[in-house]
Amino acid sequence: MKSMVFLGLLICLAGCASQNEGSTELIETQEPLVTGCSMLGVISETADAGWISEHAARYRMIGKVKARAAQLGTTHIVWLHKTDYSAAAKAYRCK
Repeated sequence: MKSMVFLGLLICLAGCASQNEGSTELIETQEPLVTGCSMLGVISETADAGWISEHAARYRMIGKVKARAAQLGTTHIVWLHKTDYSAAAKAYRCK
């Protein structure tokens, strides 16, 4: 019984986490397409080596960049780079 409750809790938490990641409606675009927009800054993150796998760490790192961009009121991001260990993007607000 306890294992079923624990499993249900994990599924619920996973659903909430994936919902938060996707709730930011950022448009990933290229530099020439945001020439008329206001640049808000450059956002960068590094992967946390303590995660279970490199893939999970990379996914979380990219999610952190997008979350920080959303906090700024960003509508569009232009990736400068995305590697297994670091990611950086320019944040823009377009009308």
